[in-house]
Amino acid sequence: MGLDIENPFQCVNRVVEYRRGVFDEVEEKHPNSIWLKVSLRNIKKVVIINSSSRSGSSLLYSILKKIPGMYSLSAEGVPFYKLNGLSLGSFSSDEITQDTIIQTDAFSDLSRDFLSDISMPCRQDRILENVALLEEYIDDLALRFPLQWPQISFSYEQFKNLAFKALESYKNRHKDFCKEEFYLELFSFLRKEYKEINPYYYDIPSWMVKERFPELEIPSGPPNNILTIEEPPFIVLEPGIKASETDFFQKTLILKSSVDSYRMEFLESFFPEAEIKIIYLVRNPLGCINGLCDGWLHRGFFSYNLRFSLSQGIALPKMLKICGYSEQNEWGKWWWNYDLPPGWQDYIENPLEEVCAFQWYSSNKAIQKYLGNQTKRHCFIRYENIIKGLGARRQEIEKIVDFIGASTGCIGQLELDRLPVIQATDQPRPFRWKKRQDQLLPLLEKSQIREMSVQLGYDKIKTGEWF
Repeated sequence: MGLDIENPFQCVNRVVEYRRGVFDEVEEKHPNSIWLKVSLRNIKKVVIINSSSRSGSSLLYSILKKIPGMYSLSAEGVPFYKLNGLSLGSFSSDEITQDTIIQTDAFSDLSRDFLSDISMPCRQDRILENVALLEEYIDDLALRFPLQWPQISFSYEQFKNLAFKALESYKNRHKDFCKEEFYLELFSFLRKEYKEINPYYYDIPSWMVKERFPELEIPSGPPNNILTIEEPPFIVLEPGIKASETDFFQKTLILKSSVDSYRMEFLESFFPEAEIKIIYLVRNPLGCINGLCDGWLHRGFFSYNLRFSLSQGIALPKMLKICGYSEQNEWGKWWWNYDLPPGWQDYIENPLEEVCAFQWYSSNKAIQKYLGNQTKRHCFIRYENIIKGLGARRQEIEKIVDFIGASTGCIGQLELDRLPVIQATDQPRPFRWKKRQDQLLPLLEKSQIREMSVQLGYDKIKTGEWF
C-alpha cells in the first residue's frame, strides 16, 4: 500500500507502531528478552569503528564480528537513530552534539531497538535443524523488513506465515543454510502479498536475483519516493545467537556507522559504564572518493529525501544541482546519498566528485577532532593493508585483536584467506579510482584535501601506489 508523498511522518509512525506490536508479541513468547532485563547503559566494553563512508568499514566489521567474545548489531545503527528522531530532523547535518538530551522514554525505545538487533555469530551448518533459532530468526526478519520498506503496511501475522512457508520450502530443497539463497526463496513468497519488495535492492549479487526473478528489471533510484530508514543495499540477515545478560558484562559490543563520525561524544552517553575503544579506519582519498561517486550513481546508499523537512513538514527551498548526478534523473534533484556533513548546503551545486571529496574530508576531520580532544585509546588501521594480501591482512587484524584485548589464537577462525564482498557497487579490484583520474587528481590541489591526505599518511607524489 502506498503512502501520501506529502506525509513522511505517517510512514515513520507506521513502522514504529508496527515494531511495537512485534515487540509485544515477542515479549509474550519470550519474557526473558534481553531488552527487558538490561539497557545500553549496562554494557561494559565497546569497540567502535570510525571511518568515512566507503573506507571499508563494512568489510572490517564483518571480520571482527567473528572474534570470540564479541557481539554486534546486524549492521549499522542508523535505522534506529532515525526511528527515534535522532536523524530525521531539519537536515542541518548528521552531527549530534554532546549536550543533546534524549528523554527517558525515547532512550528506552532506542535501547530496545539496539538490544533486539544484537547477536553473536553461530555455525551455519545444522541451522535448519534448530527450531528455536529459526523462530527467533523469523521475528528478526519481521522487525527488519519494515525498516527497508517503510512505504508498505506490513502485518506481523501475515509476514510470519509467509516467512515460515518460505522456510519450509527452503528446507525441503536444501541441507545447509545460505542466507542469500533463503532470501530469494523468501522474496518469492513475500512478493505475493507485498509486490513493492524488490530483491535488487538487497546486498545479493544481481546475477542471483536475475536467475530467480527473470521478469524483474534492475531498478534505478531509491526504493520509494518518501524516505529511507535503512539505506540500500539492504542487509541480508542470518540467524545468530542472542546475547545474554552475562554477555553484556563479560563480552565486547562492536559498532560501526559512518554517521557516528559526527556524534561520538553523544554516542558515548549511551554507555556511561563502558570502556570504549576506537578503531580509526582510513583509506586513500582517491579510492574513497571514487567509491563515494560510484555509490551516488548506484541504486543504493540513498540517505535523505531533501524534498521534505520532517521537523516542520515543509519543502526545502532549493533542489540539488550536483553536476554528474542531479541532471541524470528526476530523483537526483532531491535525494542525498551517504552522510550529511556540517556545511553540506554549500555543495548542492558542485560537481559530484567535489561533493564526495567534501564528505571524505568532513568525516575524517570530525574523527580527528574527537580523538584529539579525548583521552580515548584508539588504533589506526589502513584499508589498503586489509585488501592487498593475506600477509598484510593478518598483520593488521592481529594489531586490532591485540588492541581490543582478544586472544591472537582466534585469528584462524576469521577466514582471512577469503574476503566477503559487501555492499559493493562493482567487482572489487585495485586502482578502480583511475577510471576517474581526470576528475579526481585535481582534488589533491585543494588545500583541505591535500592537508588531510598528508595527515593520514597519503603522499600525493605516490598516488601510483594508492589502491
